[in-house]
Amino acid sequence: MHLLAQGSGTKAYEEKGVVIHPLPEPESRTQRYIRASRVAQLAADLRPDLFHVHEPDLLGPVIARAGSQPVIYDVHESYLDMLNDNLWLPFWAKPLVRMAWDQWERRLVRRCAGIVVVTKPLSLRYSRLHKKVCVVANYPALDCVDGLPPVRRDGVTCVFAGVLRPDRGISQMFEALAVLKKRGLTVRLDLAGRLLSDKYLASLWNEARALGIDREVQYHGVLSKAKASMLQHQASICLIADLPCPSFLVALPTKLVECMALGLPAVCSDLPIYREVAGETGAGIMVDPTKPEQIAEAIESLVRNPALARQMGEAGKAAVRNRFNWHAESKKLLDLYHELVGAPNGNGALL
Repeated sequence: MHLLAQGSGTKAYEEKGVVIHPLPEPESRTQRYIRASRVAQLAADLRPDLFHVHEPDLLGPVIARAGSQPVIYDVHESYLDMLNDNLWLPFWAKPLVRMAWDQWERRLVRRCAGIVVVTKPLSLRYSRLHKKVCVVANYPALDCVDGLPPVRRDGVTCVFAGVLRPDRGISQMFEALAVLKKRGLTVRLDLAGRLLSDKYLASLWNEARALGIDREVQYHGVLSKAKASMLQHQASICLIADLPCPSFLVALPTKLVECMALGLPAVCSDLPIYREVAGETGAGIMVDPTKPEQIAEAIESLVRNPALARQMGEAGKAAVRNRFNWHAESKKLLDLYHELVGAPNGNGALL
């Protein structure tokens, strides 16, 4: 297995049986699109038995170089819906870009050997375009919690680790903390992850100061996987307030499952996939993310009732152990590989 992905260093190296080819971070969006052909050629030079493409901008260049070898297109998000939420595209251009993307993707998908999607709702679009669509959820591996030391949780710290942008409901989280503070309950919020922009971070701090909760919020920057897991492990409540945007209606909340694996009770948006993962398993409290008062009430119920918090945390751990884990999902992907290329005796390239 060869993995071509953004990383540090310039030379290929092997880790856990995978040969990693690190790619430099593109300096701009334009540079990323320009380098797609070069990355696809690097993959083709490996002469793999199968190409597994994660990035949509690589799909066309890879198909052009794949020859008779099968190509799998791996779709983690509804890109058509994401174009609607895009902040750098002018409003008037979005319908045109959506139409162009739709036609472009339809044409390329038909040339793929198989499509992998992460949720059943996401499969609805691609099942109309291709006869071989496999739902492989991007659940975490169970070893994500291995080796973490025991911690004493304070019962009042919430955590969100992910991309920080307006549609993640950060402002609504802040307002919920302000509601709780007015009630005499001080709750902390630990944030980590990539920012939309430095300007957005400044606006968040201005908002926190205006609400009087700037001392209760801490931003830890962009963390490694291990450090992000530790930050979540030390917290007491998983807080996810993703707004009901079209892309989140079909998305899989990976951070939610990671926190459940750590035994954290969840306060999360009442959206279809989130409800299936946390609500129906008893691992969390579902809320309307547009209503900070609901978020506040859910947090307060867990803070005031530690037994309930522990019960939900244990329910989440059990759900991940029994169902929402990569060990179970990986078998579906391996079956697809074997169907397309036979026994695992050759090379693979993962992009």
